[in-house]
Amino acid sequence: MMRTSSSPSRKTKGAKRIRTVVQATLFLGALTIPVGIFHMICPMGGIATLTRLFSQGLFIPKTGIANILLLAGVLLTTIVAGPVFCGWLCPLGSIQEWVNALARKIKIPQAKVNKSLDRVLKITKYLVLALIVYMTAKSFNLVFIKADPYYALMHFYTGEVAPLALIILFTTLIASLFIQRPWCRWLCPLGAVLSFIGKFSILKIKRPSEACIACGACSKACPVGLDPSEKETVVASSCIRCGLCEGACPPKLRKSRHTYTISLIIALVLTSLFFLAPLLTRQGPSHLDGTIQQATISMQTRLNELQAITGKGTSEILTLLELPDDYDLATRLVDIEDDYEEKSWMWIEGRLKNPQELLLED
Repeated sequence: MMRTSSSPSRKTKGAKRIRTVVQATLFLGALTIPVGIFHMICPMGGIATLTRLFSQGLFIPKTGIANILLLAGVLLTTIVAGPVFCGWLCPLGSIQEWVNALARKIKIPQAKVNKSLDRVLKITKYLVLALIVYMTAKSFNLVFIKADPYYALMHFYTGEVAPLALIILFTTLIASLFIQRPWCRWLCPLGAVLSFIGKFSILKIKRPSEACIACGACSKACPVGLDPSEKETVVASSCIRCGLCEGACPPKLRKSRHTYTISLIIALVLTSLFFLAPLLTRQGPSHLDGTIQQATISMQTRLNELQAITGKGTSEILTLLELPDDYDLATRLVDIEDDYEEKSWMWIEGRLKNPQELLLED
């Protein structure tokens, strides 16, 4: 049947707005999270740290139990409803989508990718995932951070992002002007895991079977360029379970909006978990005893700031933390673990909070 033109209904526009609010909330929230804590609420960091956790029983530097909890939450919800994290929460996915929407609004021509080429390119993200796991297992560190556009997007303003990551981020955003979610479709390592699991998720997106009139509303609403009406069940790995296609279906034909509603609920639960995660890590500010009760030391504190907070000399602080005299005093406490993996934040915090106990041990 020939497609007929259709304009988005009020409900469809409302559904898009709600989803955008959820996306923007997590996006802005991630921008405000300190660098050190950000590492600990990254699901990809959970995948990376599992390689060392299984082999040595230790976490990769800058990761912790929060990474595992968040990864478990993301994986569990993916088993239930597919990659909702990708479609509702991922800041990098959101900004690619917004850039492409802007490009379409100002009439920038969109590139058409051949289906055969698209299938080949999708293999790339699995290769990226395998490379990250391999390199992490060899170095036991967050090796991907030097090329991660997700990290670059959230911390481009800090001056601490590697040039390669900024280049990849810039290239991704430029490509997004012409292609919907290029990083998500072809390169994202976390997307590789979630899209694979999503194929076997309990919740499926289905077209209204014989009632479908091929109006094209669902494909027009899809932010990743799929045509949900092609098959009775959407099986494409690039489906991000936004649920907008169901909402765009004409009311008389629509069977339900279960996918959108369930995805929204899951997105809200995961958003809450992401914001609560720092509280679970015990990585917030730590109060000292005695005469400096109002001063605080956090994982973001630099070595050269400790003298004013603790009243101890630089040499004494370096000795306390078992660091060489020529160690860079501009280093954040959380970053010391990059150079000395045994000096975790919890170890450093304990040394600074209880120096008297250390003197007794000596």
